[in-house]
Amino acid sequence: MQRMPDSICRQVSPGARKSFDAGKPSIRNMAGLTLPELMISLALLSLLAGLGLPSFNYLLRTQRASSAAYSLSTHFASARIAAITQRVPVTVCPSIGDLRCSNTSDWSRGWIVYRDPQRRDQPAMPQDILHEVNGPIHSSMRLISSTGRHRVRFQPSGLSGGSNLRVRICAGEALLREVIVNNSGRIRTAQQEQSGQGCDD
Repeated sequence: MQRMPDSICRQVSPGARKSFDAGKPSIRNMAGLTLPELMISLALLSLLAGLGLPSFNYLLRTQRASSAAYSLSTHFASARIAAITQRVPVTVCPSIGDLRCSNTSDWSRGWIVYRDPQRRDQPAMPQDILHEVNGPIHSSMRLISSTGRHRVRFQPSGLSGGSNLRVRICAGEALLREVIVNNSGRIRTAQQEQSGQGCDD
């Protein structure tokens, strides 16, 4: 029977074992954070979160206002194009649901785009409705139009008679955006950063 080499059978000397064990982390070295260290870490984390939250809220608010302005201005432009191509007046009004126009200046619940050959305050028939938009914005936002202008009617020429229509997009008392339709039918959006101005009903 072949004898195994001495290098394999040789036992680890006590000195070598002590040197090997010294490289292992002890239970004391593996201990976690102490309670004061943990409390300080949590306090710093809360402070950083508090500093970042206002910036995040502002970004979210402006993004919602931009989205609402884009949606409304797109439907105004669509109504104008429909009036020109179909050679019939097309009206856009704030909605109260059930395919009915609101007689208020509040556009927050949505709007209706409809063919309006007889120039009525409501769609004559469901077939006349080109678009109906319901609940287009976050509940924290409000869309309020100019006093006395509850709707806009585009003529087959593309013009919009009367004074300019301004729809203000507000968060609380802060005016963030405006969608403007002038009497030539031109549609534009404007960024507004004003607090407590222009957001009253």
